[in-house]
Amino acid sequence: MSAEPQKLYPKGWIAMGNGDLIDVTNVKVDQTNGAKQVHTLRRTGSGITFGNEETSVSFDAVVSEEGPERDYLKMIKKKLIKQLRIKIPGETMTINGAASARSMELPLDAEIKYSITFVGHTTD
Repeated sequence: MSAEPQKLYPKGWIAMGNGDLIDVTNVKVDQTNGAKQVHTLRRTGSGITFGNEETSVSFDAVVSEEGPERDYLKMIKKKLIKQLRIKIPGETMTINGAASARSMELPLDAEIKYSITFVGHTTD
């Protein structure tokens, strides 16, 4: 009986503008097409209608002694439109949108951390 070969599970990347985000530790991407079930008086579950496509990206990052690698607070306050690229083997998603929220944590015994929420539209 031969052993199954082990697979390699690579990591992904996130980039903003012209460069990778190096200090990011976790990324979550949510995409929806707004689909919902349609019911009629005579037939439950008679079909589906589609709404607006939406994409949200949230990521966590740490701050080195050089400071944050991007000025996320400025992006939020000035409502700047940016492009994110999420790269995984075999796929690159391009999202155009804006940073909508930032939270920061300054713990007593660990690194400075922040979380960013970005909303936009995935382009084809």
